[in-house]
Amino acid sequence: MLEDADFSEIWCGVNRRDISVTHPKLRKLSLDLTANISLEPIPQPLDLVIHFAAVTHAVDEAAYWEVNLQGTKRLAEQAQALGCRRFFYVSTRCALAGNGAYGESKLAAEEALKEIAWESLLILQPAELYGGGSREGLDKFVWLAACLHVVPLLWGNQNIQFAPVHLDDFVECVFRLIGSGAKGVKIVELCGPERLNGVTLALRLARKYIAAPLPVWWPAVTVILKALSVLGLHPATPDQISRLVGPKTASVWSEECRSSHMIRFPQNATV
Repeated sequence: MLEDADFSEIWCGVNRRDISVTHPKLRKLSLDLTANISLEPIPQPLDLVIHFAAVTHAVDEAAYWEVNLQGTKRLAEQAQALGCRRFFYVSTRCALAGNGAYGESKLAAEEALKEIAWESLLILQPAELYGGGSREGLDKFVWLAACLHVVPLLWGNQNIQFAPVHLDDFVECVFRLIGSGAKGVKIVELCGPERLNGVTLALRLARKYIAAPLPVWWPAVTVILKALSVLGLHPATPDQISRLVGPKTASVWSEECRSSHMIRFPQNATV
């Protein structure tokens, strides 16, 4: 986008983490979704907002609602005040009722955005992302396999399903959708090129990184985590159980994101 002549300036909201990218078009704006939002430094009219920020793991479930729902609404209202008519929202394929505070707060944000008049509202619902070198989600599994040479092998619940999407494929899909010129409200699902359960995912990582699979029986995990939470211990955030085994909006990619060159997990993983 920085090289696209259609964009004269790109403003990046930063909060806890700075960005290392520099470019003559790139501007930085301090932005806290938990507080009053001001976009006044941005010259009018604001053409497009791309909203990625979210709380993905929190012990206090109120944090999901404060950022993912209320923060999104505050950002949308301020964007409209600058004349913005196009909004791109990165949601999740877990945005369904019954999927814990994360999924339900993202679903509520989707519904809130639909209530606002936009020329274009694009909602992207990606599956599990990897390749960013983080310590969350699938990247944590990659790190365990690559650095500690162990990997959890989740079994005992047929609803544990992954559709890993590499970050490069995610970025390509986002850029393609932005350039599509879609009007009205459009929801797009983005899944990786294949579905993996907890066993096949672990075996993939074990082969690639010469790691030992550690069988983890899911019914026992849920009991142990609930017992620990009573004691005030949270090795996993409370909603992660429901998110992992809950329903998903899609298990395959939308036509808009279809590509025969999508990266298969765990290729190009970053440690």
